[in-house]
Amino acid sequence: MRYSLLSRFRGALLGSFLGEFLGSGGLPEHVLGNSSPKSPQLEESQYNWRLSGWSEIATCVSESLIRCGRLDLEDWENSCFALKQSLLSPKGAPKSGKVAVAMLPIALFFHEDVVKLRQQVLEATATWHDDAQISEGVLAMAYAISLALSEKLDCARLIPQTIAYLGTSQTPLVQQLKQIQILWEQGASLEATVTKLHRDFQRPNQLFPASIDISIALAFYCFLDTPEDFRLCVSRASLSKYQPQTTAAVCAALSGAYNSVVGIPADWCLGANSLGIGRQRQQLADRLLAVWSGVYSISVPQPRQSLSVTAPRAIR
Repeated sequence: MRYSLLSRFRGALLGSFLGEFLGSGGLPEHVLGNSSPKSPQLEESQYNWRLSGWSEIATCVSESLIRCGRLDLEDWENSCFALKQSLLSPKGAPKSGKVAVAMLPIALFFHEDVVKLRQQVLEATATWHDDAQISEGVLAMAYAISLALSEKLDCARLIPQTIAYLGTSQTPLVQQLKQIQILWEQGASLEATVTKLHRDFQRPNQLFPASIDISIALAFYCFLDTPEDFRLCVSRASLSKYQPQTTAAVCAALSGAYNSVVGIPADWCLGANSLGIGRQRQQLADRLLAVWSGVYSISVPQPRQSLSVTAPRAIR
């Protein structure tokens, strides 16, 4: 195994935060560079920033999975009901990319069985207006995360495999992904890709009478263009000019799962830890993996602790 599963869990959850931070307009020098882990209070006072409501729901979902050892909709709905209600718009369903950020822990927890993954994602996303476009977007992200965690992600085949997994042919997301595959193979620039998707899906037309979310498709493009470089693909996603906070968060979750926490620049990790959020995300990853693997008793309160993971027989 190239990277431990723990390292990939950490990379996905920490990466999602870092992508969201960059995409929200947070300047790298505030947290992602020139930051001192020895003075977190000073950093927080200098730059007042908090997780989005969607990332806070991801934390609620993580805690619920840890607490129950399974997807318990009643449990996590109760724990974040007020927060969820505040995010629902009377104008319609939320964007699929935003819900994908919230559902990231489900993608991690059920990654080993793509059939069960589909069932759990559909069950969870049904609580968000029961919108097919939302479910499809979350499924696409979750399946890509599953491939990355199981070391089966082949960049050249990612989009065809994802489309096959979705099992649909004419939906907006599938059309976007097909367009991304063509543009990626042609070596199209980020600007050209954004322009193409915006023209085809953001302007009402005969095929799509309403504006369609393109953040997940853009996240796939940014990841595929530089899959081995977390810093570059997330930085470019944050400059996409289309829901950059969501696009960068989804892209960073995928890149973090693929490259693991090892692939995240050390100064970015230190900066995130200086705000406390980075450390919290890694602790959540540790506990989530422990419950998933069966080494964590959900019936007995556990002190927070970090796991040590290494190759077999390496620890004496």
